[in-house]
Amino acid sequence: MAIVGDHPESGVRFVLERPRQTEEPAGPWVYRGDAFTPEARFSLEVEVAQDGAVRVTGSGDLPAPIAEKVRLLFRALYKQAKSDAGGEPPRKVVRWRGEK
Repeated sequence: MAIVGDHPESGVRFVLERPRQTEEPAGPWVYRGDAFTPEARFSLEVEVAQDGAVRVTGSGDLPAPIAEKVRLLFRALYKQAKSDAGGEPPRKVVRWRGEK
């Protein structure tokens, strides 16, 4: 089934992007965007340091489990980027995570 709109039927959908002009090529990388659940939208900011440390901040009502999913997602993206030749995480991240 195709995605219609931002809010998924279940789980959480992440849409984050980093601007092209504001970061150093070697990091840290700052992403801004949103997390969408079936009922809510949460603003997010993610900072990935040069050493792979990930800091997630969001709107005041951001649930801890969503923040942790974002942290783990960006940690994995960082590790993958470091193992590739480019060494830089993607500019835009659009992912869906189901409930466990």
